[in-house]
Amino acid sequence: MRFLKERYSWLIVLGIFWLQGCASTPHDDTSSRTAGDLSSDNLDLLFATEFPVASKDEALAKATRAYRDGELDKAQFYLVRALKFDTSDTDVLAQIGNLHARQKDAVLAARAFQFALQQEPQHAASLEGMGLLYFKSGNDDEAQKHLELAIASAPNLWRSYNVLGVIADRREEFELAQSYYDAALEIQPLSDSVLINRGFSKYLVKDYQAAALDFYTVAERSDSGKAWRNLALVYARQGWYETAIETFMKAGDESYAYNETGAIAMSNGDADAALQYLTEAVRLSPTYFAQAEKNLAELRKKNTQSYSN
Repeated sequence: MRFLKERYSWLIVLGIFWLQGCASTPHDDTSSRTAGDLSSDNLDLLFATEFPVASKDEALAKATRAYRDGELDKAQFYLVRALKFDTSDTDVLAQIGNLHARQKDAVLAARAFQFALQQEPQHAASLEGMGLLYFKSGNDDEAQKHLELAIASAPNLWRSYNVLGVIADRREEFELAQSYYDAALEIQPLSDSVLINRGFSKYLVKDYQAAALDFYTVAERSDSGKAWRNLALVYARQGWYETAIETFMKAGDESYAYNETGAIAMSNGDADAALQYLTEAVRLSPTYFAQAEKNLAELRKKNTQSYSN
């Protein structure tokens, strides 16, 4: 597809820049990419003829329309065309980086963000983009550093607050995490992901009522399977097993609901309830729910050991 070639040709436009220190950035192992790999005969002539744009503003407008229509490769093409009118436009570079990130090409995304940051070190969108890439690659320290710099430059970046909250939760800094989620929700009050994350943070500190409210809000608003599952988890953790089963069934089938509830009952130490629900899960779907049989076997083993002591 011609648009795919243009996704890579933006590197040619910028002089095939190769950023130093790539080992510390999110990347794959294909470091052998060269200018020759990214070039194509008469690309500029081909694209200029078939998809002409007369100005940077026209290219950006067409990129916006293509993105809105879900034509991501076409949107990328027009962003590259916009960049050719002004290679120093850090906002366009950040948009290119975000589009590469959405298309799961972390290497090109990082290069776009870093090239923008070389020109404008405090460019908030590029700092956020790099932070999100680091987070997805599992480097929480670098993610935190970039995201904190991002919100220092632009305090309205709700995704940065959201991910900083997740990082804080991982470190068991729950009060800090919830302050980040609250900040994100002030900016983007209808974000399901932030509300689910805040709910789970509250669940981790056993604030079950507040957690349930966040999960229920998303579940009712968006019919989110993740929200229903988390809400059921809250119910089961409090011993409300029948309610948990009904809620789990909004996110899966009956055997799934009994298995999940039984597993949590076992974790709660409610051996009788766990035996009842896991047995029912196996009865409903003995082939599919091998995990239920495993949980059941573990429970029976514990019961045997308990009786023999």
